[in-house]
Amino acid sequence: MKTFIATRGSKLALWQAEHVRDLLRKIDPDLEVDLLVLKTTGSGFEGFLKDRYTTLAETGDRILATVVTARWRYASLEVDWAKAAVDVRRVLLETFAGHHSRSLQQTLYAMGEAVLAARPEVAEIRMSMPNKHHLPVDLTPYGLRNDREVFVATDRPFGLIEGTVLRGGVPPAGPAWA
Repeated sequence: MKTFIATRGSKLALWQAEHVRDLLRKIDPDLEVDLLVLKTTGSGFEGFLKDRYTTLAETGDRILATVVTARWRYASLEVDWAKAAVDVRRVLLETFAGHHSRSLQQTLYAMGEAVLAARPEVAEIRMSMPNKHHLPVDLTPYGLRNDREVFVATDRPFGLIEGTVLRGGVPPAGPAWA
């Protein structure tokens, strides 16, 4: 069974979540723990194309939550692998937390661009980010208003956002992704 720890993207919140994850792994080394990063402000879903199959309404303010899976390749072998990995992760999380998001797709691209800008040796980054929706709870049956303070995590609607950000002029990956 997979366990998720939800955390905002600030340095303190990430440290706390990683600390709890490490403590849980000490108790049960086989426990699978993922960090669910979320933004409680600075995120919307708006300005997208609509057709008769569109089910989501536009919103300028929503909770954005995802589990980021990222893989990247380098343009050469002249890399400090450990430092680069730590730095790429830092750039991804800082961009997620600090970027005003109009959609998860836009944020994925901004995160990839930020990695390429910060790490010149990275040729390409591929990311997979499921959209973990958190919808406001209707409290009117209880005679209460919900001013976007109480949310429920839901698996519907579901969206798996995947994308690649590639640096211009780099050689093809060849068997690197095989």
